Amino acid sequence: MTVQPLAAADLRVGRFLVPVLITLELFSGLIQGWIVPLLGSVAEHYRVSGGAVSWVLTVGLLSSAVSVPLMVVLADRFGRQKLLVIAVVLSAVGSVLIALAPAFPLVLLGAVIQGPVAACLPLEMALLKHFRPERANRIIGYLVGMLTIGVALGAVLGGVAMDAIGNLPVVQFLPAAVLVLFIPIVWRLVPRDSGDATRSVDWLGATTLGIALVGVMYGLSEGPVSGWGSLTVLLPLVIGGIALVGFFIAESRVSTPLVDVKALKGARLLPALVVGFLASMALFGNQTPTVLYFTADPGAVGYGLAGSAGLVGIVFGVTALFSSAGAFLSYRVAKGIGSRFAVAVGCLCIAVGVGGMVFAPRELLVVVGLGALSAFGSGIAFGILPGLVVERAPETSAASVSGVYNTTRTLGGALAGAFVASILAAVLLSGGGADASAPPVPALGAFQLIWGVFAGLNVVAAAVALALGRSRADEASASSTDQNSPDDALTIGATS
Repeated sequence: MTVQPLAAADLRVGRFLVPVLITLELFSGLIQGWIVPLLGSVAEHYRVSGGAVSWVLTVGLLSSAVSVPLMVVLADRFGRQKLLVIAVVLSAVGSVLIALAPAFPLVLLGAVIQGPVAACLPLEMALLKHFRPERANRIIGYLVGMLTIGVALGAVLGGVAMDAIGNLPVVQFLPAAVLVLFIPIVWRLVPRDSGDATRSVDWLGATTLGIALVGVMYGLSEGPVSGWGSLTVLLPLVIGGIALVGFFIAESRVSTPLVDVKALKGARLLPALVVGFLASMALFGNQTPTVLYFTADPGAVGYGLAGSAGLVGIVFGVTALFSSAGAFLSYRVAKGIGSRFAVAVGCLCIAVGVGGMVFAPRELLVVVGLGALSAFGSGIAFGILPGLVVERAPETSAASVSGVYNTTRTLGGALAGAFVASILAAVLLSGGGADASAPPVPALGAFQLIWGVFAGLNVVAAAVALALGRSRADEASASSTDQNSPDDALTIGATS
C-alpha cells in the first residue's frame, strides 16, 4: 500500500494528529487503570463475591481479544480514522454504563462494550505509518509511554477519588465523562484515510473466535458452581474447543485472515508467543486477587492489609512506574546479556514477586516490594518480546503477526481471569465470614493457590525463553549500539 501524504486542505488538521493521539493514549491508560483500585468497592456496592467481581476485568480482556483483530481488519477495509472514532465511542459508552449501572450484570456488559479501548493503540500505529512514516517509530514509543503513565495515573487517581468522594458511580463517571468529550476531538482533528475497498473482512473467523472464547470462558466460570463433570460445564468447553480448532483451520484457507496462520508457521514465533501467553496470565490475572487481599480486613477474615481504595491506587501506581522502568531499560538489559536471557530474567522476577505472596505477608513494604519486582520483570520481558516477534515475522505480514502476539497476550489474561474467578468462587472461608448475609469470602488458600500457579507458569516461561535463540540485535549489538538514538531505545524498550 502506498503512503498517502496529507493533502493541502488537511494540513491544518494533520498538525494536531500527534498531540491528539498522545493525549488519547493517556486517557486510554487512565480508563484501564482507574477500575483496578475500585474492584473491592464494586464488590461491596453490588454485593457480589470476589470471584464474581474478577469477571469485570476478564470479560473486558475477552472483548479485547475478539475486537482488536477484527477492528484492525475493518480499519484496512474502511479506514483507520473511522475505526479509531468507533473504538473511542464504544469505550466511552462502556465506561458510562459501568459508572451508572444499577445492577452488576450491566457492569459486565459495560466492560464488554469498553473492550475495544485496546484497539486504539494498533489503530494509532497504523495511522502514524500512513501519515507520518518517517517518524512513526519514535512517536509510537511516546504513545506506549503515555499509555503506561495513564495506567499508573488511573490507578492512583481512581483510588484517591474514591477515598475523597466515597460515591462509586460518581467516581467511575469522572474518566468516562472525559472520554465522551474526546469523541468530537478525534473525529475532527485526526485526518481521514480512505482504506482499501477491495479488502474483504473475515466475518466467519471473527464469529468462530468469539464462539470459541465464550464457550471456554463460560465453561471455566461454571466449573466451581455446577461441578466440573456437569453438562453445563463440559458442553461449552467442548463447543469452545471445537470452534477454536475450526478457527485455525479456516484461517489457513482464507485470503485475508483474522489471524495469519501461514505467517506464523513460516517464522520462529512459537517460543515468543508461548512466553507472552504464560507471562500475561500473571500480569493480568494477578490484579483482582491482589486488590482483594490488600483490602481484606485481617480482623474479620484472618488475612489482608485492610488497605483503602486510595492506598491501593497508590500502590498500583508505584508498581506501574516500575513496569515502565523495566520497559525503558529492557533494551540495555538485552544488549548486555542477550535477548533470550533478558526475557528469562524478566519472567523469573515475575515468578519471585508473585511467588512471594504465597507466604501472605502483612507488611505493606513487603507487598509493595514484591509487586514492584514483579512489575519490573514484566516490563523487561514485554519490552523485548514485541521486537523479537516483528523481527522474525515476514515483512509483508509484520502487522498481522504483531496483532497475533497482542491477541495471544490478551487471551492469556482472559484465561487467567477465568481461572482466578473459578478459584475465588470455589475456595471459601468456612462460615462465609462474620456477616451471614454477605457474599461468600475467599479463603487465604484461594489466593495462595492462584499466586503459586502464576509463579510456576513464569518459571516455565523463563525456561521457554531460553529457546528464543539469538536475535539480529544480539548478533550485531556492537555495531548497532552506537547507531541507536535515545528515541530508538525508547521504541525498542516499549511494551505493546
